[in-house]
Amino acid sequence: MDDVDVDVDVEEIDVDIGLNPELDVDFDFDTFTFDDGSLAPPDTVFESSDSSSRHSSEIPDLSRPYHTKRPHRKSRAGCQQCKKRKVKCDETRPTCKACRLRKENCMYPTGPAPTSKVLTSSKSANAPPPGSSPRPFHECDLPSIVIAEPLFRPCQVSDATDMKMLWFYTTVGYQFFSIQTGRSNLVDDILKVKIVQHAFESPFLMDSLMAVSAMHLQNLDQPIPARRALNYRAKAFEGYRTAIEAANPQDFPALIANSLLMIALSSQMFRDPDGKPLYIVDWMQVWRGIGLIVEMVSPQVLQQSGLAVLFYRPPVDLEKAAAYIPNNLLFMIASIKPGDGDEDHQQTYYDMLKYLGSLYQELKEHGFNSILDLRIITFFTFIPKTFIPLAKEHRPRALVLLAYYLCFAKIPLDVWWMRGIAHREMKQIFREMKDEWAHLLRVPQMVFKTNDHVEIARLLIDNRNWTPTEMDQYERDRDPRLQTDLKLVDAEGREVEVHEGEWKFKTVVRSTERVDTDLEQFLETCEFQSNPHDKPTAESGSPFPQSTSNSPNSSELEASIPTIIPPIFPQPTN
Repeated sequence: MDDVDVDVDVEEIDVDIGLNPELDVDFDFDTFTFDDGSLAPPDTVFESSDSSSRHSSEIPDLSRPYHTKRPHRKSRAGCQQCKKRKVKCDETRPTCKACRLRKENCMYPTGPAPTSKVLTSSKSANAPPPGSSPRPFHECDLPSIVIAEPLFRPCQVSDATDMKMLWFYTTVGYQFFSIQTGRSNLVDDILKVKIVQHAFESPFLMDSLMAVSAMHLQNLDQPIPARRALNYRAKAFEGYRTAIEAANPQDFPALIANSLLMIALSSQMFRDPDGKPLYIVDWMQVWRGIGLIVEMVSPQVLQQSGLAVLFYRPPVDLEKAAAYIPNNLLFMIASIKPGDGDEDHQQTYYDMLKYLGSLYQELKEHGFNSILDLRIITFFTFIPKTFIPLAKEHRPRALVLLAYYLCFAKIPLDVWWMRGIAHREMKQIFREMKDEWAHLLRVPQMVFKTNDHVEIARLLIDNRNWTPTEMDQYERDRDPRLQTDLKLVDAEGREVEVHEGEWKFKTVVRSTERVDTDLEQFLETCEFQSNPHDKPTAESGSPFPQSTSNSPNSSELEASIPTIIPPIFPQPTN
């Protein structure tokens, strides 16, 4: 075979050996020729036409010129580093393989990036030559690909806007449905993963996720089409109503989760310029609806669903809370005389006062903290069932109590769906009340005029020198009461647990007689002045008999659908 000489006009060639960027071999030569026998393995003995010229050591004559011709496809759009080094670039973006191995900054010429056969070229560049053994897999061998569109879109998510809503909930929106988000991995996993899993199985929950995300983005002044947001809400409410009517056991976990989202969803009416006056009365009915949902699905389902931790609340010591009731409010209720329209509702008002006293107690004893925020947010989960009809009738005493609660709700809370509620509703209460009740609204009217949370607290506890115990974010996240004080509690603030599928008290229930005695002593220390007929005595007992709770019916559940948060659990058994 004749030898073919080829002149290679290359000053320097770099050969990368293996995957180690440190192992570079540089060859400097003017010409390089060899015959096609060089394609044989290194140990092969080269035969020459003249057998007598063979060396005795069987080593080929390396002085003879030889070359190899390597066919290849030229790289037209390679990176600048490969062009500078005059080596072929695999054109993988954003970093080619050569630059990745050499740990260099890979820069491509300005202009439109080639889009044809990115995966094919990367695959062929990384594939071993035929007949060779496969080399070990390395993560750096994977091509870097920029995905402009989702690889998978669930059937419940129809377009890019739906994907955006779902993404926003799982990254930002979920944080506003528990004070434990960011502090508990369990809570974060439930809100971001488990609820979304239920949403893929129950379309009405997915509709609620979309609707809440759209509302939240609108609240952040993001460009969400109003028609699209309205359509989300309409589908969410209709789907929730249909799911309740169907009562499919497979949807029970989704119904429980959906009740949380409904609270935020139903708050949109507060931000609507044409919203219903005193909408907070209807919102109370929605809050009660969560308890009805839990009662419908049974305590055992709540426990098995793994969602119970979302409904943890701080217990309420009603005996102790009664001592924090403002005197003017206590007098307003205790001075109800025979023949008054509220005579039959005196107990209901007093029960409402005790829960209001728990807010005063938390503020005075602990200042501003996450537990106070949670007590304010979940306040309506404790209110007596019989208070809602009184508020719907706009009875003055009921509106006064609501005005004092709204004073607490005006304390800045880091919950977007609670913002602005207090100011709007207080203004409407002032318009509704007549002058004869103005003296009872003096504190709410002063709170209405300020947005300073310290000033609001001083007005509420009537102490101009009060200095709050205020935690920074680091202290809030490590507040031990977040681990010890959050539990499942019933409508009277007592800790309960699920035992054999039923609610059971976890602590000893205090006697009713002790509560009556404490109340009588408290009224006397407050120098309560009233008619002898109205004043409680040991013989007649308390003027506030224990209220009884009735089982929910379909009309109550229906009334709770338009709006909702953590539930009023059914009355446990001893």
